[in-house]
Amino acid sequence: MTLFSQFIGFFAWYAGLAMGGIGRVGQVQLLQIFFTMALSALFFGEHVSTTTWIYAAAVIVTVMIGRKAAVRAAPLAAHSANAAAVTKIGPTTAR
Repeated sequence: MTLFSQFIGFFAWYAGLAMGGIGRVGQVQLLQIFFTMALSALFFGEHVSTTTWIYAAAVIVTVMIGRKAAVRAAPLAAHSANAAAVTKIGPTTAR
């Protein structure tokens, strides 16, 4: 049962990354621990300190700001310079 649910979750997660972009959707993963913390307090009566909630709120706000940030492509000149540098280095061989 666990293997099957992880298998389905794997495909759902990577499909979401493909649709929304790694830079934006990947940040959602930072929120998982806080949802776990909140649900454990709600369902299992775990004690969560005020300081922990404050830091959780700060991380959530940071993720929200990051998701709204504009993502721009690198300039073509910078991409060309990086490609030229990689071409000059060439493949490495192990001895």
